[in-house]
Amino acid sequence: MHRVDYDRIAHLYDEALREHRLDPHLVAYLGGRPELAPNQVRILDVGCGTGTQLAANRATFPDVLAVGLDLFAGMLAVARARCPEIAWVRGDASRLPFRSESIHYATNQFSYHHVRDRPGFVREVFRVLTPGGRFVMVNIDPWAMPNWAIYQFFPEARDLDHRDFLPGEAFAELMRGAGFGEVRITRDIGRASEPIAQFLAYARQRHRASQLVALLDDDYRAGIRRIERAVVDSENGRASVESESCLLTIQGDKPRRANSGPETG
Repeated sequence: MHRVDYDRIAHLYDEALREHRLDPHLVAYLGGRPELAPNQVRILDVGCGTGTQLAANRATFPDVLAVGLDLFAGMLAVARARCPEIAWVRGDASRLPFRSESIHYATNQFSYHHVRDRPGFVREVFRVLTPGGRFVMVNIDPWAMPNWAIYQFFPEARDLDHRDFLPGEAFAELMRGAGFGEVRITRDIGRASEPIAQFLAYARQRHRASQLVALLDDDYRAGIRRIERAVVDSENGRASVESESCLLTIQGDKPRRANSGPETG
């Protein structure tokens, strides 16, 4: 069973909070590979969802061949409507339907925790990358953000994330074990405050966070009641909830072949 059935909520998924700008890690990679002409470059977004990241990338790099893969047909239908010029492929992240050494840059953003075979997924990304190719994984780090507002009111969501996510160092070890070199981990901690009544309105739209969708119905309703009580106790919702978040980025490169010179394929 999948953590979330995205076919059911695909039509609700896109909103301002999930908009993507040009991927800075892609810009950095291309900047370090001046021997690659844009029309030679092939990029892959594994777990692409509704395609907002690839569409943003293509707006700046129209000559790059972009491919998005997702398991859910509903999400891909939205992606195709957004940008039909991109190749949208339905498939399993742990069995990528692409040739070995055919992709220069691969990314996975906010979705690997839906993949059950994490070692297989990382091995597959390594397989399809060209020598000198790069993989970048971006997600939240549940262990570094215990005071996230969702965890405060829905502790079962924290427990699920601790089950479904890997600690950053463990994911980095999977990458090293698959053969990646120069594996780098960065964390960006953020803090925010919002009126408790505003957070309640957000949480009542359950589709807006996969953590809420993944909960059992009873656990979700219990969390909503906790927020409602906090609103009542906060003088008509004027009090705020303090929250923290952590953006985790892990990237690694596929080693180039010894004595092969620059790779241009």
